[in-house]
Amino acid sequence: MGKSVHDLSFGPDLLGPSYGAHTLVLGDDPDHETPGHPVVTTLVRHLPTGVTDDAWRARPALLFVHGMTDFFFQTHVAEHFHALGYAVYALDLRKCGRSHRDGQTWHHVSSQAIYDEDLTVALSLLAAGHPSVIPVGHSTGGLDVTMWVARLHRAATDGDAARARLYAAVRAVVLNSPWLDLQFDAVTNAVIRHIFPTVARFAPDWHVPGGIDPSYGRTLHVDEYGEWDYDRTYKPLYPRPKKVSWLVGVSREIDRLHSGGFATGVPTLLLCSDRHSGGGHRNADGADNAAAPDPDAFLTDTVLKPDQMRAAAHLVDPHCDVRTVPGAMHDVFLSGPEVRAAAFRAADAWLAALP
Repeated sequence: MGKSVHDLSFGPDLLGPSYGAHTLVLGDDPDHETPGHPVVTTLVRHLPTGVTDDAWRARPALLFVHGMTDFFFQTHVAEHFHALGYAVYALDLRKCGRSHRDGQTWHHVSSQAIYDEDLTVALSLLAAGHPSVIPVGHSTGGLDVTMWVARLHRAATDGDAARARLYAAVRAVVLNSPWLDLQFDAVTNAVIRHIFPTVARFAPDWHVPGGIDPSYGRTLHVDEYGEWDYDRTYKPLYPRPKKVSWLVGVSREIDRLHSGGFATGVPTLLLCSDRHSGGGHRNADGADNAAAPDPDAFLTDTVLKPDQMRAAAHLVDPHCDVRTVPGAMHDVFLSGPEVRAAAFRAADAWLAALP
């Protein structure tokens, strides 16, 4: 398999002791935002003291992949799965979180398939150092993981020996509220699919309006109404501007999924909430209200629509196993304590039953 993750030097990480980070240089940016300055991806590792080298190498690896306007900060998730016997890693994708560099547009890629490079580099390192790898993708990261593994599957089936070796290391896939369909109204979806591609051709840097409802972040962060303390530079409450070329890239990747033929080919678990809600309070003029988020925002997915996830699960893989977690938020592992525990139980039982 070549170079192993165990050959890397992990430096201190913002998450503190037992966490380390290694920056992987990927080369020139296909989107040419910072000519002469390479893009990077950052591999994060959770390795508590007291684990021997042999014991660490023998553990199957989990690779967490974040969503849009996000990064890896979920120490409780890392510690939970470490206790179950997994080697826990996470990836901050190019231009995201730890991997953002001056001059780059936060989280921008013109094609979601560009992330295949980040994911493949990480997989090759982990596959050379652990018996198997299970990618865990959240939100946009769920779409990215799905399509990347499906492309590896297709390449392996077509006789690509190098990709077949990588694909063989993927034991399973876990999706946490993946972005599998455009969640807007019919008119907006039509504009994104049929008008924005032309706009992107002539004005790729034009900023599209809208973005994540800030009520989601307000239900999460400890300084608002949530229980999680994370760096809001990396995961801000309010959406950062998004280029039209980015949204067109997401739309095209979703349409590829819906065209069929992109099955992961491995055991796949999809975790999601039972329902969607609009999120927080807004004033009559549509502006954000400073009042606490609606109570429903703490018990629903306020970002994406779980019914769309369930409807598209068969496109991820014909045998995709969907587990609905009632009362879950968009990141099911950031839900309230009782719901979070239910999400962990569902994931734990499914992982334990893997062949």
